[in-house]
Amino acid sequence: MLVAEWKLAHSVLSSSINIGLVHPAEIVEAAESAYRRGAAPLSSVEGFIRQVIGWREYVWGVYWLWMPDYRASNALGATRPVPPAFTGRADTEMACVASVIRHVDDHGYAHHIERLMVLGNLALTAGVDPGAMTAWMRASFVDGAEWVMLPNVIGMALFADGGMMASKPYASGGAYINKMSDWCRTCRFDPKLRVGPDACPYTTLYWDFLARNADALSANHRLARPLAAMRKLNDLPAVRTRAVEILGRLDRGEL
Repeated sequence: MLVAEWKLAHSVLSSSINIGLVHPAEIVEAAESAYRRGAAPLSSVEGFIRQVIGWREYVWGVYWLWMPDYRASNALGATRPVPPAFTGRADTEMACVASVIRHVDDHGYAHHIERLMVLGNLALTAGVDPGAMTAWMRASFVDGAEWVMLPNVIGMALFADGGMMASKPYASGGAYINKMSDWCRTCRFDPKLRVGPDACPYTTLYWDFLARNADALSANHRLARPLAAMRKLNDLPAVRTRAVEILGRLDRGEL
């Protein structure tokens, strides 16, 4: 994830496929043909085709399998509104959010890691209402068909289906964003800190999310170690106090 690169190595074909201008089979055949001509390596072509006929068609299938009840999923009882930092009603000091929202404003697009681990991650750990988040993403992205947004937002990003689609919530603190991007080096928040005025909101909210949903997530074996680590934090009360402050500022557009 890079400040200066809004699509990275993504094809940006999703909008053309989703509105029917090109069929997925055409894209798969073109990619295979490029490999057979020696114009693209097998490792790239295999991964690309797997995304089209694997992930994309899987999402299409589960949408029709689980609808219409799936639309109302809210396993974690999330009720917070979409942050003003997302909707354009407020600026933000979070460098990652500012960068991704700029990409969305400029192009109607952000690539899937930005969607999941910046926008979705913050919405998950803050407890944003799944229906509201889905509606905002459908309205904001050029490829925002309902069938693709519902499973990806409700299932992958917000874990609102309780694990029907993903085996664990995709929550992380600032360390992940720092590792996977160039944003943190210019951000006023420190991804290593979870308390104090300079603590990264992602880091604070990650631990608060685990504490807040510990009972609901306790049976998930993939979260056993994070939950155990959370319980060992000697500053957990301070983290949770800081989280209340962060959530209030997030709601007011002051973060």
